Amino acid sequence: LDLVGVYLKNYEIDKADLVITRIVPLCRQRGGTWLCKGLDKLSAVRMKQFRAYDALAALKEIEQIVPFSPNEGWEFHDILYRNLAWCYSALDEAERCLDYTRKSVEVKRDCGIPASWFDIWDLGKGHARLGQKTEQRKEMVVAYDLCVKAAEIHETAEPSDRIMRAKILSNVGEVAMGIGDSYHLEGNEEDANLWYEKAEPSLRRSYELHVGAIGPLKPLSGWAAGTVAHCMVRLKRWEDARDYLTMAWKVECTKDSTTPGSVIELLERVMGVQQQLDDLPGMSRYVEDLKLGLQGLRARGWDRRERDVFSLLLQKASTALLLSDNGTGLMVHQALSILREAQNLLTIHLSESHDDLDAHNQRQDSGSGGSGNIDVEPKQFGPRADAGELLEQVRSSIRLLEITEKVVSDSPKARQEGEEEENDIDGEDGKIDIEPRFREEVFEDSIDSSREEPLASSPSDTAPSPGPCKVRRSTPPFCTQLRVKPTLSREDDVFLSNVLVQDGEDVRLECVDDSGIFGFVSCRHGNGWVQLKYLMSANPHAVAR
Repeated sequence: LDLVGVYLKNYEIDKADLVITRIVPLCRQRGGTWLCKGLDKLSAVRMKQFRAYDALAALKEIEQIVPFSPNEGWEFHDILYRNLAWCYSALDEAERCLDYTRKSVEVKRDCGIPASWFDIWDLGKGHARLGQKTEQRKEMVVAYDLCVKAAEIHETAEPSDRIMRAKILSNVGEVAMGIGDSYHLEGNEEDANLWYEKAEPSLRRSYELHVGAIGPLKPLSGWAAGTVAHCMVRLKRWEDARDYLTMAWKVECTKDSTTPGSVIELLERVMGVQQQLDDLPGMSRYVEDLKLGLQGLRARGWDRRERDVFSLLLQKASTALLLSDNGTGLMVHQALSILREAQNLLTIHLSESHDDLDAHNQRQDSGSGGSGNIDVEPKQFGPRADAGELLEQVRSSIRLLEITEKVVSDSPKARQEGEEEENDIDGEDGKIDIEPRFREEVFEDSIDSSREEPLASSPSDTAPSPGPCKVRRSTPPFCTQLRVKPTLSREDDVFLSNVLVQDGEDVRLECVDDSGIFGFVSCRHGNGWVQLKYLMSANPHAVAR
């Protein structure tokens, strides 16, 4: 259980998920305090995975089984009520969020404990959500004053806690932007801009504190960068917005707690800013991170868990790819590939029956038995699209791109570039604009054999010898999952859970199986079997004949 907490602190959400999934059934066997502890960690992991409904189920179960009253353990109930308020906030239940925030204050007051800066901050957030939901600006102003007061008290009480101060300051700026938005909706741009300008210093300071404490590539820093970008957009400072969005985008696509919906929303914001800058070809700077993001989402099963939303992301990703090539047609093939993937996913999605409540109650490894006591229906947040309409749009785009691909491939320039790429020219003459992410270096004396990829059903005659190697899949999804045993079976139990090796990553080939098709490799993620056709010796001349 402590290890789960350590993984969460280090943003290793996938590892925390693996451990808590194994531990919760054992905690349930022991019951009592152990079950409370296990469910508490489970709720924390689920919230980091944006699975607030599952987190709420776990916390509600804790509320039922906790063996002592608030008067006997106010500290425990204080934290429990805060966490419940957090879950209700994530589920857009502003009233229930505020109710549990007040419960947290009351449980301390009943035990003679005064309210802290944390309570003031929580109350401020609760009023902000309620004011935003009910469109009451007065509630928002109350929330702003409370958050400012909490920040002032915290800086005096705990001056060394930079992360918490950064979070409070972020809320100060967010509430100020919300008040500005309320004026903007009324057409009062003067007052709106005053509040946007009031938000900027707090948001910038929040980002600086996050980066100074944990570095620029952590999820909290990415979130802070995205929030500053929101303010820059409202102030129409597009270059500043682009710079902050670039950092937010890199973090979103590389962290292990993102979702398709989060990537869609950020991608739309990025394209919007690039359009304002009249620099849509500038989308090229985001392409590599986009590919990494798609790869990570596939590895975590989002292409199966939310096929419709992932397909929507693929559609928007194809648009981003096409915008990035500035009309050269170099990205047509990749855009067409992911659109075909979207078409397949949507076809499967439309053939399935869906029941949101059953999906939540039966979700694999939710680990909680408290879902029957939840007073909130399962909800879906983020971007959504009608799957049938989306499928028609995708099919239409595929037809158009197939024609475009043929035209591009038939052009003399495309044939010339194709020949240059095939012969492994490095592009120093400037004729190739975009290089592949990883290139297999081919030597003249082995060029013929290296071009022919070995069939999966027959051993390779150029298998690398044991020693240092690189993975060279070179096609989507640009990663390879290691196997438990050397077999061509595609059953789920054949593959090692969560052991993915990225294209170009260093591994060590330990041995080759009798068939000559598979090799046993070790890497920083673990050990397992992989087809030899996906390996390239670190020394291109070293092959096992």
